[in-house]
Amino acid sequence: MLPGPYVIPAYRSVGHVRLTNKTPCGTYRAPGRFEASFVRERLIDAIADRLGLDPIAVRSRNFIAKTAMPFRRDFSALGTDIVYDTGDYAGLLDKFLDRVEWQKLRANVAQRRQAGEMVGLGFGFFVEKSGLGPFDDVRITVGGDGTIEVITGAASIGQGVETVMAQICADGLGTGLDHIRVIHGQTDRIERGMGAFASRVTVMTGAAVTIAAAKLRNELLAVAGRLLQTAPDLLALSGDRVVLRDEPGGASVDLAAVARRAGGQLTADATFTAEHMTYPYGVHVAQVRVERDSCAITVERFLVGYDVGRAVNPMLVEGQIAGGAAQGIGASLLEEFVYDASGQPLSVTLADYLMPTIAEVPNIEVSLFEDAPTPLNPLGVKGAGEAGIAAAGAAIAAAVDDALDRPGAVRQLPITPNRLHALVAEPPVA
Repeated sequence: MLPGPYVIPAYRSVGHVRLTNKTPCGTYRAPGRFEASFVRERLIDAIADRLGLDPIAVRSRNFIAKTAMPFRRDFSALGTDIVYDTGDYAGLLDKFLDRVEWQKLRANVAQRRQAGEMVGLGFGFFVEKSGLGPFDDVRITVGGDGTIEVITGAASIGQGVETVMAQICADGLGTGLDHIRVIHGQTDRIERGMGAFASRVTVMTGAAVTIAAAKLRNELLAVAGRLLQTAPDLLALSGDRVVLRDEPGGASVDLAAVARRAGGQLTADATFTAEHMTYPYGVHVAQVRVERDSCAITVERFLVGYDVGRAVNPMLVEGQIAGGAAQGIGASLLEEFVYDASGQPLSVTLADYLMPTIAEVPNIEVSLFEDAPTPLNPLGVKGAGEAGIAAAGAAIAAAVDDALDRPGAVRQLPITPNRLHALVAEPPVA
């Protein structure tokens, strides 16, 4: 994922692996993409500085074009080929900068710097991968009491699975949310499940719910047609009842009665499979203030523009982005495993491992876009779980550079006060 949104004809990357007795590598939100975006966006900023160009202009000039989608990279990730499904990177950038009034932001920061403040703006663009397959199973049942159950092997880890799956089911059936229950983590109710990781649940499980809901709707209409002595294609679901499509106030039957007529319940199973991931994308902007004496860094504003393909529940998407941004601020400024010279860990509890609190995290300003739905699933959705963190380190580093008026100064995260003191003491690079 290192090349991100840009046309890069060739590049070389050299990695070194060291075996130590220190903390092992583990997954973190957007594993690898946070680091790759930091490296890539720092290099783009360096190119802009070296050539005396606007960093945004350099990005715009090198974006993969909308007309080039789907765009294949000669790499694979997590066992799948990297093929960017849809994207309008330049379009998102233009819309986002207009929405956040970028020129006003820059003018305000310039005015404050003239007054003696050390403030700066930083920018980072990223492409995510999401919706990892290979499959997800779903079973939807309507019981004799009218209750609709969506049974899934997905995991609820606070991301709003129950709400989103209920919404997708209700939309697919044409019913309300009142009688829908989402059941997960019950191995006696469904045989297989892939869980929640890789920003996959809305993409994979949501698509399976869509397919199962369509099957169940057809079954409900067929049984109701026999009860109402009417052809199924003349019927529709409305709330918890099956009604005549052209006479909603006429003869009808409730879902409970339909299920009882079918033997006590109606069930539809569905599997959604995917060979390729979806590729959402976005931009982060950070505004920071640096205290001249202490070198403490305050993130004053953090703005995110993100194209999620289609937002089933925009509030939940914004919540995911806010959570990721908080992690990104922590990774950029605070969080680090620290050891002494003999290899003894110095950050072993939350008393000495620094994490961001509400005091360090500003209101995360999110702009959602739905201009590039994916053709790879019936909902057109892409993942959102890691959008808030991917380019956070790059944006904050660039903002600190801007505040110091030292392009390319930040080359390591987290940007601790000690490291910033050392950077300020360094002579400027010629």
